[in-house]
Amino acid sequence: MTDTSRPLHVLLAHVWFWPHVGGGNQHVEQIGRELVSRGHKVSVWCADVPAHEERRFTRGGVEVVRILPSRVLGGVDPVVSVKELDLSDVDVVHLHDTLPVLIRRTLKKARKAGKPVVTTYHNDYVKSSIIGMLLKRARWVLQGRRTLHSSDARIVLTPFFERLLRRKGVKGHLEVIPNGFSPVEDVPEQPSVLSGRDHSRPLISFVGRLSDQKGVDVLMDAFDSYGGDPGFDLAIAGKGELSGWLEERHSNSEAMEHISVLGLVSDAEKRWLYENSAAIAIPSRFEGLPTVLLESMHSGTPVVMADVNGLGRMVDECGCGLSVPSEDPPSLASAMTEIAFADSSTKDNMRTAGKEAAREYQWDKITDRVIDVYRRVVQ
Repeated sequence: MTDTSRPLHVLLAHVWFWPHVGGGNQHVEQIGRELVSRGHKVSVWCADVPAHEERRFTRGGVEVVRILPSRVLGGVDPVVSVKELDLSDVDVVHLHDTLPVLIRRTLKKARKAGKPVVTTYHNDYVKSSIIGMLLKRARWVLQGRRTLHSSDARIVLTPFFERLLRRKGVKGHLEVIPNGFSPVEDVPEQPSVLSGRDHSRPLISFVGRLSDQKGVDVLMDAFDSYGGDPGFDLAIAGKGELSGWLEERHSNSEAMEHISVLGLVSDAEKRWLYENSAAIAIPSRFEGLPTVLLESMHSGTPVVMADVNGLGRMVDECGCGLSVPSEDPPSLASAMTEIAFADSSTKDNMRTAGKEAAREYQWDKITDRVIDVYRRVVQ
């Protein structure tokens, strides 16, 4: 009989971690902090990308090991070695992806050491080129599916991904445990860039990584489709590989004076955006279960959500905003206008629905379910 009260040592493995900005590393950091708050020991193995001055440090009670890669395949998959890292006192290994070199080598090391493995499938990455799609399919067959079948437990974030993995040939039990969020507790602080705007105009905000995945180009196409002043303002918060592109695109936009590019914002500024925006726009090309969606719902901020991986249906069913087809700037523009100028009754209904639906996604409740999985595989 396993002692269900004994603190565990959990190793979380994910390619990206702080100071990298993204939903996956947010997920890992938040669950790590929640586990530490309950008395468990947590370690994180990640790649040292982007390079950080410290390779071993503690953040939020979590012991972080950043591994220097020998190279980065395709700009997205750091080649790292875990041979010199120690698993001797780890109770359970939790992988957060299926394909990267770090994940596969950690899995192999855990299997050799006899450590139980849990794998969370976060996302289905979209490839548009024929070569990209063929490579994706080959990697899935040779690597991704094998990672899941070699794990003692498998977690997916939504029922959509459960159905997707069944179609992709994954056997065995799948736990549906969604992404979680922790409410921002910082006192709201208005970003300085927005201090001079006309606050009588509705504000639509984007909060996230500036990347092709997040559809920031779709957002700009939608805003430029108005041909001038849409009657509301747009704030874009975040940084990423498209930061330079966005700066140039903003400077050439016909609606430049109605768009504010904020860069990376603090939690206090992010909370201000949630609480003072008519809506949060999430025009992604693909997603798991984005934290910004859950945080917006909790704040009572309506969302305009691209209908990817079942998320549009989720928004429609809970009534917390509007869904639009992915990569469809005209539909996104229409939805932003509709929600920016919706009557107070419609907005109040969306706010109430979002707050109600968000309650089940807070990290304290999500972590209870994840720990149940850990205890089962350890036993």
